[in-house]
Amino acid sequence: MKNDAPRTHIFWREDIRSVLAALDGANLALTSNLPLREVGIYRAGFAAAIQAMASAFDVQLDAPAQQQRNVKLLPDNMTR
Repeated sequence: MKNDAPRTHIFWREDIRSVLAALDGANLALTSNLPLREVGIYRAGFAAAIQAMASAFDVQLDAPAQQQRNVKLLPDNMTR
């Protein structure tokens, strides 16, 4: 049965920070042991999306416990 009554949802910034940090940590744990370039690119995009969500909610995220490994996004023969 669907309830169409108006509802108010309140989320505390600390709760939002905790959810985003958990998502980021889970993704880091999943991707940190896969040495493929494409996985590194995926991780960089995922981390950027998490940071964008944190900015949208005006929360600060701590740096992950493990630092992301450096990933070359462009081949050596391409320059900007």
